[in-house]
Amino acid sequence: MPPSRPAATAREEAGAPADPSARSLHAEVMALRWTAPEGGFAVVGALTDEGDEVTLTGTLDHVHEGELIEVRGAWRRHARHGWRFEVEHVRSAGPVSDAALLNVLSAVKHVGPSGAAWLLERHGADVLEIVDREPRARLREVPGIGPARIGAAVRSWERQRGRRALRLFLSEHDVPAAAAARIERAFGPEAIDRLRADPYAAAEVEGVGFATADALARALGTDPAAPERLDAGVLHALEDAGTDGNCLLPREELARRASALLGTDVAGRLDELVARGRLVADGDLLADPAMDRLERRLATRARALVDDEAPLSLHRVERPSEGAFVPTDAQWAVVDAVLASRLAILTGGPGTGKTATMRALVDLVKANSRTVRLCAPTGKAARRLAEATGAQATTIHRLLGWVPGEGFERGPEDPIPGTDVLVVDEASMLSVQLADALLGAVGPRTHVLLVGDVDQLAPVGPGRVLEDLIESGLVPTVRLTEVFRQAARSLIVRAAHAINAGEPPPTKAGPGDLRDFYVISHEQPEAMFEEIVGLAAERLPAHYDLDARADVLVLSPMHKGPVGVDALNTALRARLNPDGAAIPGTPLRVGDRVIQTRNDHERELMNGELGVLAHHDRERDRVLLACDDGRRIALGTDELGTLRLAHAISVHKAQGSQAPAVVVPVFRGHHVMLTRNLLYTAVTRAERVCVLVVQPGALRTALGRLDTRRRFTRLARLVAAQP
Repeated sequence: MPPSRPAATAREEAGAPADPSARSLHAEVMALRWTAPEGGFAVVGALTDEGDEVTLTGTLDHVHEGELIEVRGAWRRHARHGWRFEVEHVRSAGPVSDAALLNVLSAVKHVGPSGAAWLLERHGADVLEIVDREPRARLREVPGIGPARIGAAVRSWERQRGRRALRLFLSEHDVPAAAAARIERAFGPEAIDRLRADPYAAAEVEGVGFATADALARALGTDPAAPERLDAGVLHALEDAGTDGNCLLPREELARRASALLGTDVAGRLDELVARGRLVADGDLLADPAMDRLERRLATRARALVDDEAPLSLHRVERPSEGAFVPTDAQWAVVDAVLASRLAILTGGPGTGKTATMRALVDLVKANSRTVRLCAPTGKAARRLAEATGAQATTIHRLLGWVPGEGFERGPEDPIPGTDVLVVDEASMLSVQLADALLGAVGPRTHVLLVGDVDQLAPVGPGRVLEDLIESGLVPTVRLTEVFRQAARSLIVRAAHAINAGEPPPTKAGPGDLRDFYVISHEQPEAMFEEIVGLAAERLPAHYDLDARADVLVLSPMHKGPVGVDALNTALRARLNPDGAAIPGTPLRVGDRVIQTRNDHERELMNGELGVLAHHDRERDRVLLACDDGRRIALGTDELGTLRLAHAISVHKAQGSQAPAVVVPVFRGHHVMLTRNLLYTAVTRAERVCVLVVQPGALRTALGRLDTRRRFTRLARLVAAQP
């Protein structure tokens, strides 16, 4: 007799679809089981044409009970809730029953259930079309809607009518349901008119993208060679280049990217876009006007700080000659640079004393009764900075007073008050936008020190600010190169410097060395995978007394592949959080380690920050996120769309973070990403132990390649050219 199956498994199989590969369904809406408080996502019970009860999930908050819909998407089996059809496109045939019509009518302000019943009885099945023709007259007839209420009722009706029309218009042109919801929120009741006049306006909506807008335009009859299509493609190609870190592009490169996107030559449109002010030409380089102004303004601000007279004067500047920290000539040169110039840079690799130098500077400024502020791009980096220097540190966004929807409070007209010295750590992460905002908020008597490691990966956003300012040759810069004896005991530190030099990292520890760096080799990716999962989930936590979910990071160069982020996350969650309670409406579970993928300035939960989903309050439908920097943040379940599993993350996402233990796959299949910079960044994320799990030949590939993908920026030239 075969063993009996668990009850949950039996229930899931009982509710399995007849054809799990089906990509479309025709169904009648039976019930809206759950909708997100902010709208958009919903869980819907429906009955298919075959009489099967199914659960639909997706952007379905606009459908009503009794409505006939055609949906396209895919079947998925949820770990807790069983089979569900995840909807990508929805097309409505309209309400088909009295119950459905009553639901639509009842949702109108001041109509309610009794008014809805009155309208249906009076006008019958054509009630929606009849009210649409004369909403004020027909709604004014409803008992209880008098002169004081009619205006609100008509506005509510118009909003619903516009919403129904927009959803139908977009579904007829195969716009995904999620994109339709975003367009609706962005454009409101004028959406259809705006899209008919300029379908490429949809590309301006966050989360929609050019491909959706182009498909809509083509469906509306836009000629593939129409100037408006070519222009939209050029501007999108330039905007998309910003995600690669570029501030602008050479003319030929922009034409190549846009032509590949559109499938036709666009070179003839570039001069026209320049003439109309949609592009700015700087020799052979073409820029978006807003980015052109921003990069020029940042250059002007940086040069003004360099050229300005240094207002800071300290009474007692004594170089320590004894005690816990005796600075070298190079380290003390940082203090001299900060006092002599309003903008200076400190750079260097691990173990060279950047942190000790910052602490000495902070102590000196405080000893002279002057004020010093410290900041960093991320909350975790700010917390580490505060612990290392003994001074309060904050994120750049908090320092500048970020107001959601408005921007920064601090700026040229209202600079950061009461600051003699501003220290900015992890400055290699600064994009041109953040650097411009920061330097623009520096007061007239403040000196600024930017601290960072230029050998790490370039920032996620556009630009390479720290590198460009150094390259300008005008900003006083101190590069620390001496690795101190205590730091040199760490194989992690020595491995990082070896990798940076293109040399194999050392793995043999000598007398007195810390054996904190290991290289394990496997030929087959399956063996690499098992090694990585075993190390992260069990062996490293047990040996070093660590929390596997909070203290261990697996850093993979890519998301896809047999040892990519996605596959590793699936296996690690199965090992580390197999029984975590599912959070309805999301793919996440209580106990999952997660990463934020977009800046949430209101909560100061920034892109790349890590945490664990500690608790789900079902009654209030809220989740408690325990952040790595010690904060506890309550989030509605509808706000979890920007969180992703993070037992494993990409190396790029790890910038600015550190963990006690780090495991890094170095796999030949990731060869397009394997560079010294990437491997160096990954290794320097480790605090106590780092393990490379390598495939023969892959490590040699990484050591032999610098990140040569050029970022097109002008900051170095613009700073040097300032009068």
